[in-house]
Amino acid sequence: MVYRDHRRGMQRGNARRKRQLVGHTGGRFSARMTTSIRLYVAAIAVAAGVSLTLAGWSVPPEDAAGFWNALAAFAVLGFLSEASYLRLRVGHGETNASVAFIPFIAVILLFDTGWAVAIAAVSELAVEFAVRKKPAIKIVFNVSQLVLAVAVASWVYKLLGGVESLAHFDFAPVAIAGAVVAYFLVNSSAVSAAVALGDQVPFQKAWARIGGPSLFYDFASSPLAALLAFLYVKWQLPGILLIVVPSWLVRHNYQVIFQLAQVNRDLLVLMVKAIEARDPYTSGHSLRVSQIAEQIGDEMGLAAGTVEQIRTAALLHDVGKIHEDFAPLLRKNSKLDPTEKALMQTHPSRSAELVDTISGFRGPIEAAVRHHHENFDGSGYPVGLAGAAIPLAARIVMIADTMDAMATDRPYRAALGLDQVVTELKSMAGRQFDPDLVALVVRSEAIRAMIAARTTKAASAYRGLEVLTSGGRLAYRA
Repeated sequence: MVYRDHRRGMQRGNARRKRQLVGHTGGRFSARMTTSIRLYVAAIAVAAGVSLTLAGWSVPPEDAAGFWNALAAFAVLGFLSEASYLRLRVGHGETNASVAFIPFIAVILLFDTGWAVAIAAVSELAVEFAVRKKPAIKIVFNVSQLVLAVAVASWVYKLLGGVESLAHFDFAPVAIAGAVVAYFLVNSSAVSAAVALGDQVPFQKAWARIGGPSLFYDFASSPLAALLAFLYVKWQLPGILLIVVPSWLVRHNYQVIFQLAQVNRDLLVLMVKAIEARDPYTSGHSLRVSQIAEQIGDEMGLAAGTVEQIRTAALLHDVGKIHEDFAPLLRKNSKLDPTEKALMQTHPSRSAELVDTISGFRGPIEAAVRHHHENFDGSGYPVGLAGAAIPLAARIVMIADTMDAMATDRPYRAALGLDQVVTELKSMAGRQFDPDLVALVVRSEAIRAMIAARTTKAASAYRGLEVLTSGGRLAYRA
């Protein structure tokens, strides 16, 4: 797959997934391009220019007409493959997926390095200008990183004994595999580095976010590139036509995979919004909690799969409140009596029971939902777990849940200001909250900005806290 134009920093393209630069969510790339990103793009462009000067540009003397026909045919095929990209949403960002990696890897087996690079670059430029119409800096990055990926892949192919030729197909499995690995490695690494700079996350985190989940499908589809080269050597233009249907199937496969994943996420959000629509005070709460929890997981450097589990658990942590017997408690503007308090404390278990009905959510997600009201000192509910015995995901959801609750108006109190939220977190570190998580949250500018955006009421409106736990510890109805 080709990676490019990801609104989270880059975008992912299908079939060769060449990664490319796009605007960042929130405008970090489009409105406030950082110096580090500009320097990085300049470095990639210089490296691409150097690779062009070092590339070979040999033309087979025995069939010059056939050479130029092949060059034109693959340039057109590359353009059409890239232009038929899919626009998909991935998490908070957006990605474009195309099957252009198939012809871009195929030309490595057919042309000298310079010509292979030229085909990919011309195709990409044409699509960027005529179809996507991206800003100049994104075009420079997308084209430059593609030039690097094709050039390095071509050199690796030759180094491992592969011979490019339009006259005969050189079946060299090791060389072909090396070219494929080099292509995707350069492509994913170049874009991941840009994402890491833009999002200020570790490189490995950016790589996992952008390319990790799809590389299996990329490699599984890569034999089509070798097949395309073979068919062209065998039958020229008719050979290209034979690969159209398999390429379309690859494109369709990526579309189904990503859209199905996005539909599932959208359905979860829709369900949570429907639940929260009953109470204007909690509207949007779970979505905000999931965003805060995801940010905490990112800043902890957790694996992408783990962060996704935390995000999902945070989104679903209160789904049990769909039961009607919780409605009057959520709207009550005074202190809960002991019976009401006991009923409210059943909501994590009832939420977990609903989550457990989805087989893919059993295990870590269900456990995080069930235990997101366990206090670090063991005074929480429903089981009374303490310290490291509480699942990390549950500890993260707990602090994210409480932070958003404190920063939001509720019937029983006004929203707290950012400074008050921070003070309460520090005061309850080691009691209600994991102290390491409190330290991370307090020093995180991104998380503080999320909370500051919620604190629209003056700090003087603060009227006290609602105690919900049996041990008398601080907690917020959320």
